[in-house]
Amino acid sequence: MSQKNLPVDLVEKIRYYVRKFNSKIDAANKLGLSYDTVIFYTKDIRLKTRKKDIDYLGIYGKSLDLLKELMQNGYVFCSEKYGLKEYIKLKKHFSQIRRTKMYGKMIYYMGDKSKIAAQTLLKISNKKVMSYQELKQVTEVFDTNFNKEEKTRHSTGED
Repeated sequence: MSQKNLPVDLVEKIRYYVRKFNSKIDAANKLGLSYDTVIFYTKDIRLKTRKKDIDYLGIYGKSLDLLKELMQNGYVFCSEKYGLKEYIKLKKHFSQIRRTKMYGKMIYYMGDKSKIAAQTLLKISNKKVMSYQELKQVTEVFDTNFNKEEKTRHSTGED
């Protein structure tokens, strides 16, 4: 049977199922038809975006933006751009996300990227010289260690 020559009652059924399931692929599966056939007869039907398609984990908007930056860089410095609400939402699904405030800067970072986050924080802290005690505090907060060369570099402000 050609795609264009389906009986009227079947076409009506296709259209009914598309609206009922709010999905052209679900209608095709339920009726045992090809997806292309369903598309052909329902081109004019615009479906609402299903919340579960875009909101699978409840992550969207600023939370999704934060997650993308975290995945790309391993850390994100925040001003008022991201807040506690986004952190809590992401922490539910990604337990390795951490948050720390030091030197007046809020930083979100992935647990496995803590060393990179700490080094970046030290770079932008605008401190010319740092005591070993201060450096020790940073490594404790980020739960990481620097080797001797890194400690010297950070304590003297070299890059």
